[in-house]
Amino acid sequence: MNEQEKIETFRQFTDFNDSELKIIMSYFEPKKFKKKTKLLDIGKVSNEVFYLIKGCIRLYCEKDGEELSTYFFTENMFAGSYDSFLSRKPSKVAIETLEECQVLVLTHKGQEKLYEIFPKMNEFIRKAIEQRFILLHDLFISYLLNSPEERYLMLLKDRPELLQRIPQHQIASFLGVTRVSLSRIRNRLAKK
Repeated sequence: MNEQEKIETFRQFTDFNDSELKIIMSYFEPKKFKKKTKLLDIGKVSNEVFYLIKGCIRLYCEKDGEELSTYFFTENMFAGSYDSFLSRKPSKVAIETLEECQVLVLTHKGQEKLYEIFPKMNEFIRKAIEQRFILLHDLFISYLLNSPEERYLMLLKDRPELLQRIPQHQIASFLGVTRVSLSRIRNRLAKK
């Protein structure tokens, strides 16, 4: 990815001018990762966030030796363990690629430097974090108010591509059900 392509990627949601974007984008390193690459282990401090250009990244935690998917990031989303990245504390989640991924990587040190150079960079990062907060808040409320079948229908409506891209056992853990329960939900809905 050349410099101009990187700038065009970010132009869509910033009001930085071209010369500012050129400086900012120099802090975002393009990288490619193979499928099933671990980007962050549980218990490690997150030093990077990833802007996903192509591919799918999974955020998950572990309980009793079982991986529980907490979120899936796809194209044009920032992926990372923000709580660890911002607080500099060990992450409670792991991050791995589910597909071959093309990303732009911003390090914590790079972010801090950008804050010094461009105080309005705070607004850009705040917008990314606000977007993530809203998504996670909606997900949290859904776990409180909706049945697994309703959560599945919302996923089908809001992010149908995930059902084709992600293994069913990971979809099931994301919805808070077993694989068998997910299969029953899908069968029930197919009969309607």
